[in-house]
This record gives sequence, C-alpha cells and structure tokens, in this order.
Amino acid sequence: MDLAYELFDLVRTLDRAADRVLSTQGLSWNRYLALVVLSEHEGLTVRMLAGAIGISEPSTSNLVRKLVDAGFIDNSAPAGAGNVRHLTVTPTGIVKKNVCSKLLGDSLDDNAIRIGIDPGELAGTIRRLHDEVRAPAASAAEGAHR
Repeated sequence: MDLAYELFDLVRTLDRAADRVLSTQGLSWNRYLALVVLSEHEGLTVRMLAGAIGISEPSTSNLVRKLVDAGFIDNSAPAGAGNVRHLTVTPTGIVKKNVCSKLLGDSLDDNAIRIGIDPGELAGTIRRLHDEVRAPAASAAEGAHR
C-alpha cells in the first residue's frame, strides 16, 4: 500500500460524501468550509480565505459572491480599510453552518471506532505527519544536527 495515495483517496472520498450531504442544504464542501473558517476568523479578505480553504482567488471570489447572495456572509469595507473588503458571517450563515455541522456529524469518528481505531489518537498522528510534511526543511536541518 502507498500511504500518500491512500490518504489522497480517503480525502477525496470524504469530500464527495460531504458534498452529497451538504447539497441537501444548498452548499458545497468549499462553501461550508468558508463558513467554518469565517466563523472562526472574521474579517478575512478573499485572498486570505482562498489560502485557508486551498482554492484559487477567482474560485473563492465566485464562492463568496454565492454566499453573499444567499445572505450567509457579508463582504464589506470597514471604515479606514480603503478598497480592502472584509468577510464576516451573518447570523443566517451561522445558523446554516451549525445545521450543516450537525448533518456531517461524527461519522468518520464512528467509522474509526467500528474498526478499532481511536479517533483522537489517529487525529494526533495525522496532525504530526501534516506538521512534518509542511516543514520539511526545518525537520531535515534538525535531523542533521542529531
């Protein structure tokens, strides 16, 4: 088995399953993810949101436009910000995010438990691996000094 492929395939499967569930609420995975990120980090710009959810700025602009049209986020320029626009989740957007979060639930945790895997331990292992992959140069330098 190839770890990289298995992780990629798992993420792709999870994204598709989430899209199916979220489509019942008129959202895609990326739109839901934008609501989650913005509910935790209000005032982000489109560029910052694009980086956070991992899609291009043009795609994020389109996503933001649809969320604004639905009344889930506000895209405004605060006083003194010039042309820089900041994104905030509306109360309607918070309700929608909460409904969708409940729909998505803890199904992956349940799947892990069914096959004898502790979800918290697995999440910790994945976080450590992710941290290692994000900082390969620092890890390589540290390993050379051991």
